[in-house]
Amino acid sequence: MIGEVAQETESQQHKEQEDSREVQAAESDGEGGAQSAKARRVRKEPVALVREAGKSLLPFSRVQKIIKADKDIPIIAKDATFLISLATEEFIKRLSEAGKRIAERERRTTVQHKDIATVVRKVDEFLFLEGAQQSKLLDVILPPTH
Repeated sequence: MIGEVAQETESQQHKEQEDSREVQAAESDGEGGAQSAKARRVRKEPVALVREAGKSLLPFSRVQKIIKADKDIPIIAKDATFLISLATEEFIKRLSEAGKRIAERERRTTVQHKDIATVVRKVDEFLFLEGAQQSKLLDVILPPTH
């Protein structure tokens, strides 16, 4: 057991040394070691969120609070809240993927407000959002970039 801990510690130290060398190498590149902050940024790969069975990626209490904000719904069962949460996840996933495809067509990596607006106007699945496009609520969720 002590040997395993020693090996783990040694492995961590080795990784830290490699990371330190990579940072030093990155800093020494360029003119006189000076680089812009943008050039030093390391692009992180997107992380795919994996939902555990029987759980949602969205906080249960937040979803429940949003549902309870509607005075027409006096009581809601936990499984109904869970299903609404799963449906919301799927909706967000589809809307963001459609927005991503629009951005990729324009050779961009960042999904912008105009991409979501295009999706809402052109994809039948999201036509119900067309009226919400000009609403203040959507501007809070997706602030326009001017």
